Amino acid sequence: MQNPGCHGALAPASELTFLNLVEVEEQARECLTKMAYDYYSAGSDTCSTVAENRAYFSRYRLLPRMLRDVSRVDTCHEIFGIRSSMPVWVAPMAMHGLADSQGREVATCRAAAACGVPFTFSTVATSSLAEIQATGHNAAIFQLYVIRNRNVVRRWVTEAEERGFKALMVTVDAQRLGNREADARNKFTLPPGLALRNLEYLSAGSTAQARDSADGSGLMRLFTAEVDDSLTWEFIPWLRSITRLPIIVKGLLSPADAELAVQYGVDGIVVSNHGGRQLDFAPSGLEMLPAVVAAVQGRVPVLVDGGVRRGTDVIKALALGASAVLLGRPVLYGLAVGGQAGVERVLQLLRNEIELSMALAGCTSVRDIGPSLLLPPSRL
Repeated sequence: MQNPGCHGALAPASELTFLNLVEVEEQARECLTKMAYDYYSAGSDTCSTVAENRAYFSRYRLLPRMLRDVSRVDTCHEIFGIRSSMPVWVAPMAMHGLADSQGREVATCRAAAACGVPFTFSTVATSSLAEIQATGHNAAIFQLYVIRNRNVVRRWVTEAEERGFKALMVTVDAQRLGNREADARNKFTLPPGLALRNLEYLSAGSTAQARDSADGSGLMRLFTAEVDDSLTWEFIPWLRSITRLPIIVKGLLSPADAELAVQYGVDGIVVSNHGGRQLDFAPSGLEMLPAVVAAVQGRVPVLVDGGVRRGTDVIKALALGASAVLLGRPVLYGLAVGGQAGVERVLQLLRNEIELSMALAGCTSVRDIGPSLLLPPSRL
């Protein structure tokens, strides 16, 4: 069956030819519809932040150490009690069904499980919490968009906890959506046959009306209207009162906000500009990472996302103080090209690059990666 967001069928595992996370995007662009590719790839306004996310990694150089025994290199990693085969998590991303209408988030989650990588499941998903639980992945995280109806928020959180999710990741940089001109130009709509399963918790009357909308995107419009643009830090204590799960806030860039996050009792921070999809000309996560790490002073783990395409990118982020990185768009591109097998190949390629780059840099474990591995940008 052809995917509604793609021009053709998924490639079988034996025919996957991309050699890195840049090539997978090139192949995905060929098979995705323009509407789907633009939805995944574009940012807000001029898309300058999208470009800067990638470019900022090039400002750092790696300084390797020699004559160290690198016959065994361990890329394994653990934070929040969540183990991973490498210091990488699959980032929360909406609507995997645009890339693979049959596999959807389930295929991505299975691929992450097969590769030993944590998977973050978006509120705006085309699969359900129950379907993710059924994959058996023991390292799934639920990403939470906060809507005005706290009863629905409570229900999402309760279900995630009951279904074995290991943490909550609260997105705090999307109280209003950025100006995504590509979506407006393409008149973006959710293709027929895809449903936003978590949003069915919204009011029954509105949901029924939304399902009957002509373009199939009524639930998304309803959800967008319900996002709480009055959200403040006081939400964190309320959330803490209804869950035992670790609370990670995603979307901070300011060190002052990082300090507030710690004061309000969060368990972790993701330094992120939402993939360049919110405020254009915001700094990259990597640029702000050292300042956020300094503000936090080791009190909670700090993760980062945005622009990761190479194993050396992961090493640079860890050397700047990140506990782990989140990998976003390349996962969706792998899903578009090859379904579950495509995502597995993306994750395997990245892990292989991390392992080799660690060996070449003289590191035998993730703990060996530190500031001494980097030349500061001023020396470039």
